[in-house]
Amino acid sequence: MIKIIRVFMLLVAVCFPISAMSQTAAMSPAMMAQFKKLPKAEQQRLMKQYGLKASDLKKQSAKDKSMVDSADEEYLDEEPEEKEKVVEEAGEKKAERFGLNLFKRNQNLSLENVPVPDSYIVGPGDQLLLQVFGKESLTEELTVERNGTVSIPDIGSYPVSGLTFAETRQLLSDKIKSQMLGVEVALSMAELRTITVFVAGEVNNPGSYAVPAMATVSSVLTLSKGISDIGSLRQIQINRNGEIISQFDVYDLLLRGDSSGDIPVQQGDVILVKPVAGLVEVVGEVVRPAIYEIKSGETVAQLLEMAGGSKPGAFTQNAIVERVNKQNVRDLLNLDLTSAEGLQVKLKPGDVLRLGSTSPRFENEVIVAGAVVRPGKYAFKQGMRVNSLIQSFWSDLHTTADLDYALVVREVNYGGEIKLFQFDLAEAVNNPGSADNLLLQPRDQILVFHHEDKAFDRQVLNEFFRKKAEKAGWFDEESILQFQKAREENGSSEVKQKDGLALQVESLVDQAFDLILEKQKTTQLFAESRQWANEEKWLVAEFQAFLDKSLTDPEILAKTVHLRRSELLFGVLEKLKSGKNALGGQRIVSISGEVKVPGEYPLVENSSVKGLIAAAGGLKGSAFLDRAELTRAFIEPNSGDMQVKHVSFSLREVLAGREVEDLQTRDKLNIFAIPNWNIERQVRLTGMVRFPGVYTIVPGEKLSTVLNRAGGLKPDAFAEGAVFTRLQTRQRESEQIQKLSQQLRADIAARSLTPDGAGIAPQEAMAMIAEIEKVKPVGRLVVDINAIQQADSSSDIVAEDGDELFVPPMNTAISVVGEVQHASSHRYRKELMIEDYLALAGGVRKRADADRVYIIRADGSVYVPQSSQWFAVTEQGLKPGDTVVVPLDTEFKDSMTLWTQVTQIFYQSAVALAAINSF
Repeated sequence: MIKIIRVFMLLVAVCFPISAMSQTAAMSPAMMAQFKKLPKAEQQRLMKQYGLKASDLKKQSAKDKSMVDSADEEYLDEEPEEKEKVVEEAGEKKAERFGLNLFKRNQNLSLENVPVPDSYIVGPGDQLLLQVFGKESLTEELTVERNGTVSIPDIGSYPVSGLTFAETRQLLSDKIKSQMLGVEVALSMAELRTITVFVAGEVNNPGSYAVPAMATVSSVLTLSKGISDIGSLRQIQINRNGEIISQFDVYDLLLRGDSSGDIPVQQGDVILVKPVAGLVEVVGEVVRPAIYEIKSGETVAQLLEMAGGSKPGAFTQNAIVERVNKQNVRDLLNLDLTSAEGLQVKLKPGDVLRLGSTSPRFENEVIVAGAVVRPGKYAFKQGMRVNSLIQSFWSDLHTTADLDYALVVREVNYGGEIKLFQFDLAEAVNNPGSADNLLLQPRDQILVFHHEDKAFDRQVLNEFFRKKAEKAGWFDEESILQFQKAREENGSSEVKQKDGLALQVESLVDQAFDLILEKQKTTQLFAESRQWANEEKWLVAEFQAFLDKSLTDPEILAKTVHLRRSELLFGVLEKLKSGKNALGGQRIVSISGEVKVPGEYPLVENSSVKGLIAAAGGLKGSAFLDRAELTRAFIEPNSGDMQVKHVSFSLREVLAGREVEDLQTRDKLNIFAIPNWNIERQVRLTGMVRFPGVYTIVPGEKLSTVLNRAGGLKPDAFAEGAVFTRLQTRQRESEQIQKLSQQLRADIAARSLTPDGAGIAPQEAMAMIAEIEKVKPVGRLVVDINAIQQADSSSDIVAEDGDELFVPPMNTAISVVGEVQHASSHRYRKELMIEDYLALAGGVRKRADADRVYIIRADGSVYVPQSSQWFAVTEQGLKPGDTVVVPLDTEFKDSMTLWTQVTQIFYQSAVALAAINSF
């Protein structure tokens, strides 16, 4: 651990220098691999300590491939084992040969503290420690001479060479006791003699080795740094005096613990390692997948024994052997390893035995998913019904469960074709003898949905995907902290990536499903209508994979309780749209209109209109029961053309139990709304009315009636200045502003191409267009409130939903705006004319169009006085609340006549807003 942390500190210093001017060096795959071995908490601590983010380390991943390519050049000075380790850490791990590293792990041979067995053969050079105690004591270190004898002072010389250690001990004890009475003798081995053996053949370091006399074949091979890549582990010969005295099979030692072949070597022995004769590989579901050496005649059963046997989840009925045939072409052989015939197949060099895994699905299972307390897989039993798994509303279902609609998805064959059966969950539980308590079959899937399109504890699922997004690098630690801080401060739930999409942390699942539906829609249009961000692509792929595995993966199956109706049905609908289920037409129907969850639904067995309505969550209160419409597409038998027919029927009769006809593929059911159902039509009255507020209206109700309900106007109300706004008018104004902006841009572009276009200032023109686009449309409609109060039918209008009427207090001011020296408001005086008010505003500017001065009345209408009226006061002249507008000279702007419309939009919007804001 300490070593890895030091490597990471070096990595930080090299790859992320503090100086902004220094260049960022590349991170080696070895460094990255060592860092990844640290626990996650330690990784986060180091990253925080050195100011790094996950995105900083991710940038290095793109360089890993090129680093692996140059690994040989970078590590030429390292040991071969280190180079192999670097390549392995970089992702190029290959199958290892079993047992080859046995002699490479310990290359230091020490036999100092190893007890000497009684069978050890004593020879010249051995040193014996003799101890005599009793009446007399004696300690002597005896050396076996070249002639094979040991000399004991004052006792004699005795031949011991060729005797075992036990025989030598007994011999010396008898001799000493015969000459010295009353003593005991102890003999031990002091130092072993050194012998010379020769290692030849396919070893890493062949040659002559001086080893202790107790050394065995395996210890000598360890000194030679092990067997080479092409050396045999199972054909190791020990030659002595020109004869083969033994064969050593390393697999006997490794697999069976049999060390009988690992004999002690003697002076002059030759250990010969032959080249490997045959290698086979075992991959897949075995305990120890690796490359194994085989001998002639060995079988698949023996190979499986070498590999530790198959795992419990291995599919042994159909194992595959890859083999080079007589034509020198690779061939495949299927084996049933549950039979004696398959196990006794003889192996050939180069074979590859592959054992796949069994399917994760269970044969005798029943799946329960959705709004249940314990979604998951259950054992199937003969005679099992729905109420065998769902017995209680209180203990088995969530309170949000839809008791009127549930599905059983059934595989009708091994090809994956499915049929669906709809049932009433409440009936299945309450009345076990009813037809809704369906008899189940193996591999059935029971889907229980929430009310309408609701879900249970949605935040759990969002947290699950947030963690996946964080692990994938879309959210780093810094972004999460920013999100938490923002949420605490102002409730914001956005986490923004610097260069990516702003993902909603608390609504990732909703966003994912919306993107999937959008993707399906754009795919049907054969074109992508938008550019998909990388985060969106990731989110769509992850959530779609989640939905695809929702009924098979145990971990995901447990989370189906958090899915909405449309999400839980997604996988079923996708299956019906593909494969064999689509050959007879997509078995899907759709419903729209006044139902709680409109959309597509699977066509169930014995389908009905009533059942489809239940699938859609039931009818809304606004549903029209006297008429519904079923649209059906069919092929005309005679012409072969596609025809469409519409069937109208009484929905009331269908709900009473009288069905129209069974539904068919691609049927579309439309549930109409009750005419004039929406009573939430509202009008807002504010300002100088007796009882301001929001009033609910009925279709066709006049504005005069609403005013009477509000008690009429107050005495000091300024009826001429009333501001009446409407949503439709506001939308039209918005469209007109957009069209005007586009027209102005086109005119500016056209003028720039004319010879006199050089006089145009593009910056000023574009600035004016930008200001136009900022204008918020008011949607003002000119009305005569005085006439409306008097119930004048020619002035009265029908009120609509969203209308707003604002009646300001009495206004006796005249406003002057536009191209004047000082835009201002002045008290209304009957004797003053337009010219007088312009003078009060400081007069007109040089670029003003004095011939086109106009007046915006308080009610929003526009009055353009004649030049002769400038000097006379008539009934059409100025009135209290009027606004005098001095427009811009269009010739001053290079004959751009649209500037007149621009200024009119500005001033009319400004006058209306000023009237509303003045209250």
